Amino acid sequence: MSVLAVVINAVAILCGVLALAFIVYYIPRMVGWFKVRKKQAKLFNPKLNKIAVIIPARNESAVIGVLLDSLKLQTYPKCRFDTHIIVKEARDKTIEIAKDYGAFVHIVPEQNCKGYAVDRCLKNCLAENPDKYDAYVIVDADCMLDNKFLEEMNNAMASDAQIIQAKKLVKNYLIEDKKANSIWSNCNGLIWTMIDELGNKHKTSIGATNMTIGTGIMFRSDVIKTLGGFPYQKTLTEDIELMYDCVIKNFSTYYYSYAKIYVEESPSHEMTKKRRIRWMTGVVDSTRLYAEQLKSLPKTKEVKRNIYYTTSLSKVYRYVGLLVGFTVLNAMGSILLGLMGYGEWLLALMYAGIGFATLYLSFFFLTLACFIADWKNIKISFWQKMLVLFYHPINYMEYIPIVYKALRNKQSQEWEVIERVTFTSKKTGE
Repeated sequence: MSVLAVVINAVAILCGVLALAFIVYYIPRMVGWFKVRKKQAKLFNPKLNKIAVIIPARNESAVIGVLLDSLKLQTYPKCRFDTHIIVKEARDKTIEIAKDYGAFVHIVPEQNCKGYAVDRCLKNCLAENPDKYDAYVIVDADCMLDNKFLEEMNNAMASDAQIIQAKKLVKNYLIEDKKANSIWSNCNGLIWTMIDELGNKHKTSIGATNMTIGTGIMFRSDVIKTLGGFPYQKTLTEDIELMYDCVIKNFSTYYYSYAKIYVEESPSHEMTKKRRIRWMTGVVDSTRLYAEQLKSLPKTKEVKRNIYYTTSLSKVYRYVGLLVGFTVLNAMGSILLGLMGYGEWLLALMYAGIGFATLYLSFFFLTLACFIADWKNIKISFWQKMLVLFYHPINYMEYIPIVYKALRNKQSQEWEVIERVTFTSKKTGE
């Protein structure tokens, strides 16, 4: 064996050991993947709490009607919840729609992010009557609620958790227009299964801090009073800021799969990519923002557990980065060695193939776990599911350059408007 071959093999062994170490570190997170078939206990709350539904709705007149219609169909008593809609401009068409539905309107012209809009609304509610509401639910304007959403969110309050999250499903599956469901929306829609069924469900069962998501989320009134509003405004991922602050302030979180909210996915690759860039930039910004505070916390067993579950994604970045670097290094080495006439080019090419295959299979098994966890709720045809199963690992690799750029970038993304999908229900044709 030549010296060059020995070096190539040694690098491969080193990278293999490091990759295995990352996998071992991540095993506690993956435990939840094998518990996805176990149903949550159903809760019942005899108390009918007074709930405020908060809807940030800047320029959302085209889609908010569907959400408000779903609020009208709630099984929860109408007298036990109010709707608060937040807009940016006094001429926003959303205002008239909101008034027709009997909702309260908050005009916040200086809003520059969703967190600020929510904060102003909550401050208005607290100023008017701090004890009027028992809980506050934040819902994005492009979502739609299951008829029992508020009823089940109220039931979830029987858990005594301070922050409760609903199960996110893909709204596009319910849209009549076939253009609403594309390979991009079908692939990106799996993110909710990853976060909820593969992650938050297990975290809830062991009492660990959930990955909080900024729609379909309920705050008990004591949390909002403690915070004095909604202070998560430094990035465009206010929900990730909240997640880290839950660890710092020891807020209890709970995922409740019986409360269902339908989230819109863009069928456009361009818009999907824009969302991913905004999301990952915010995730990286939030991680930087709270890193020092997390380090300074007393290292109790509970704190260490919560830090692990809220920061373990960083090890995934390193694992993926290692495999990408290994693959690219061997691919480039194979080309150079071939041009120089060295026979070891084939060995390098083999390792490049192994690196890429390992990366693909890692994402493939993640995709497969999503289908096992939520097969019935992924309402696309069998053949569409098969296409997603094999293509999603490639699609998911789009995050690699996005995360790389986010880690290098020190400036946050702007709060841009995302194109919406016109909703026509498959069930009602309305």
